[in-house]
Amino acid sequence: MKIKKLTLSDSERRELTTGFRTGESHCFRMRCRAILLKAEGLSAPQVGAQTEMTAQTVGSWVKRFENQGIQGLY
Repeated sequence: MKIKKLTLSDSERRELTTGFRTGESHCFRMRCRAILLKAEGLSAPQVGAQTEMTAQTVGSWVKRFENQGIQGLY
């Protein structure tokens, strides 16, 4: 199965990194981390293993991020 590539702009990467480091909720921080890991080329199951999410959940958050940006991760 081919891994779908997620490409982030520099500003998106900075915003997600800040969210991961300083976000108020643990859930939001893990969602930011999941997007960052996916952008590094990991598959949804690999990201899920590192963030304690299912591959399906990772895919859902990626779609929300693609459609709504970081606001979709709240």
